[in-house]
Amino acid sequence: MMRIVNAYDAFNEKVTLFFLRFVGPPSIARTARPVVVTPEDERRDAELRGAFERVVGPDGRRYLLERD
Repeated sequence: MMRIVNAYDAFNEKVTLFFLRFVGPPSIARTARPVVVTPEDERRDAELRGAFERVVGPDGRRYLLERD
């Protein structure tokens, strides 16, 4: 059994190294510009948070309810 696992690991490593030649290593650098929050955005966010309430249903799904 161990021989099969070692063969699979060796194959997996060869496949990974093959694809790395074309796509390169993964990049974790931030490439997008930061989002600038305007006062209008903050006002709208506060308005929405005041008008709606986040609720988790019995099935675990999250949804919004309009406040009374």
